[in-house]
Amino acid sequence: MGGRQLLDVAAAEKAVDAVAADLKVDRHEAARGIHRIVNTTMAEGVRLVSVRRGVDPRRFALLSFGGASGLHATDVARQLDLARVVVPRVAAVLSAWGMLATDLRFEVARTHIGDAGRLDGGAVKQLFAEMETEGLARLRRSFDGPTKSYRSADMRYGEQIFEVNVPLDDVDWSVADPLPQIVERFHKRHEELYTYALREQEAVLVNARAVVTGVLPDLPQEPNLPAAAPTAPRGERRIYLQGWTMAPVFAFDLLAPGQTVDGPAVIESGMTTVLLRPGDKATVTPRGWLDIAVPLRGVAA
Repeated sequence: MGGRQLLDVAAAEKAVDAVAADLKVDRHEAARGIHRIVNTTMAEGVRLVSVRRGVDPRRFALLSFGGASGLHATDVARQLDLARVVVPRVAAVLSAWGMLATDLRFEVARTHIGDAGRLDGGAVKQLFAEMETEGLARLRRSFDGPTKSYRSADMRYGEQIFEVNVPLDDVDWSVADPLPQIVERFHKRHEELYTYALREQEAVLVNARAVVTGVLPDLPQEPNLPAAAPTAPRGERRIYLQGWTMAPVFAFDLLAPGQTVDGPAVIESGMTTVLLRPGDKATVTPRGWLDIAVPLRGVAA
């Protein structure tokens, strides 16, 4: 809260002391261990949606969002070998911003298991049309603006135990039997995800899905900040990394476009606190975001 409310240090020390006693370490090592476990868990979450799906996270920047994210982001980046972290000015309320910017959405699904080669193509076509009509009717109860519709199917090969979601937006639904197109798109999608397709095997349709969205107007973009001279830190604070050190404290809202801040440093606002570790270098973008360069492995944090 930008210094308007003080943390209960005694309560925090009491809580950490209980952990420290179990681990037979001192208070600060216990707190550092807790922080490290939290960061490692976050990094593993990123690996789960990237490395385990064949995507190298090192090709990307880490976008920091949430009120506490600034305390963790650069360490998470180090664990993932990411060289860049971006912290928006509205990082603490980015989820709420995203909710306001997201189109309204109703999704209708029907389980319709069967070998696509043996299903009634006309019945499948009618099923998708009925689901789309249902989704639109539900949306119209509270929204009268423009809409878009999307269709997809969860499919698998006969011997598989998991399904692949297959977008069907480019299927020609005017034909009497759209199933051959649906099956071909499944083969192509499977090949995109897993590098192979088994066209000689049966393709099983498991779930039919229709999504109807209400298109909302775009939210206004953040304006660029006016040019200004770099601001000085408003004080210093003792912080604990691998040991105690003094770090300058900057006001996030007062940083000037183009200004750079070298770690270790603390950047705080009324909604968030951003920690720059040794070696980190934050550059303020024209919109007041932080674009942080993180050193690769081998640099102590």
